[in-house]
Amino acid sequence: MQDIPLRALMIDDSEDDVLLTVRELKKGGYHLIYERIETAEDMKKALREKPWDIILCDYKMPTFDAPSAIALFMETGLDIPFIVISGTIGEETAIECMRSGAHDYFMKGKLSRLCPAIARELEDTKVRIKQKQAEEKLRQSEEKYRTILEDIQEGYFEVDAAGNFTFFNNSTCHLLGYAPEELEGINYRQYTDQDNAKKLFQVFHNVFNTELPAEGFDWQIIRKDGNKRYVEASISLQKNPQDKKNVFRGLVRDVTERKLAEIQLQQTLESLKNAVGATIQVLVAALEARDPYTAGHQSQVARLAVAIANEMGLSSHNIEGIRMASSIHDIGKLSIPAEILTKPTRLTDIEYEIIKEHPQSGYDMLKDIKSPWPLAQIVYQHHERMNGTGYPRNLRGNEILLEARIMAVADVVDAMSSHRPYRASLGIEAALREIEQNRGSLYDEAVVASCLRLMREKGYRHLEKTDDIIPTPV
Repeated sequence: MQDIPLRALMIDDSEDDVLLTVRELKKGGYHLIYERIETAEDMKKALREKPWDIILCDYKMPTFDAPSAIALFMETGLDIPFIVISGTIGEETAIECMRSGAHDYFMKGKLSRLCPAIARELEDTKVRIKQKQAEEKLRQSEEKYRTILEDIQEGYFEVDAAGNFTFFNNSTCHLLGYAPEELEGINYRQYTDQDNAKKLFQVFHNVFNTELPAEGFDWQIIRKDGNKRYVEASISLQKNPQDKKNVFRGLVRDVTERKLAEIQLQQTLESLKNAVGATIQVLVAALEARDPYTAGHQSQVARLAVAIANEMGLSSHNIEGIRMASSIHDIGKLSIPAEILTKPTRLTDIEYEIIKEHPQSGYDMLKDIKSPWPLAQIVYQHHERMNGTGYPRNLRGNEILLEARIMAVADVVDAMSSHRPYRASLGIEAALREIEQNRGSLYDEAVVASCLRLMREKGYRHLEKTDDIIPTPV
């Protein structure tokens, strides 16, 4: 049998009794290292200076007894099996010892169960130590994350299914202006108005039904002092398997300054758009008064370009920029002599070169106008081609703005399908064959595909004036 190391503290006034116990332990396979003591001071010193696996204590000694030893042992907080061994102890006394903190008791004449009992107690001690270590690790982890939660600037919170606070950090208290004891159990309806409460309910409802988090949504809160602030939050669903209740947790932060800046920016953009729109109207009116053919062409190109942009899924902001730029894309023709613009016959090479200057002239007219869109550049590039054969700068591919690539297709389709002073309309099919045959070389493939889909599959007709910029099938 392999010897099992065992460090035993023997509290006994009889050397002979201790030797009997030692012999029993060695028979049980223990390699024993022990120390015999018989006073309280010796016990304190032994527990303070050395580690022990087991304590074996006689019940009654001339100057010390088991109840006193147990009391002293309990004061140390050590987790060591404490076993009482006596020749005279009664059952009631033994039970009282165990209630006080002893783990087991044995009669000195009946030590056959001692080794199995020690093995059991040592194993139980290992389990308790591991459990305590796990609990301490969990406590440290909770303390660590509690510290992190308290240190972060964002508010962390947990609410129950009804929207009542169940947990929150100091940042949440600061954000809402409540003391921790005031915020406990508060419902979200108490710090929002009716509209924002409905908005918040819908978000929580969606998270509950889909179990998918909601990220980056904002709403307005009402602090305890009555001040209103904008906040942004992320919410997720947290299931508690113990009580099978669903709770929500999230992070929230104050975005009032950013939100007010966005509102101010939006108001500025709207003012800018209105100002740009008024400028566009003036330019269109000036061009229309000088050349009605060109003015009509611009409005038709604008309708078609907007329809293509919608078909391609562009944002409303970009579509608005395309509409405005298309409405004045030929504004540079104001610098072209009227006799050339309205000439009823084919242009000469020199006249054509003069006409080709209108993108540059348009750019020069628009470049200093402050706008949310690159209007000047779109106008500048609307005669560029994908393979670099366009003008005035021979741009290629992605060097050309997408808005200009859309306008290029709309421009060609309208020009070929509309009447001109020097020729009759070539027809819409001829225009569509032109862009189809030259897709990828002269014209952007995605733009051409969208235009063909509009015209051939959805029945869109750009020459039909309508206030609806979304194409509808006929």
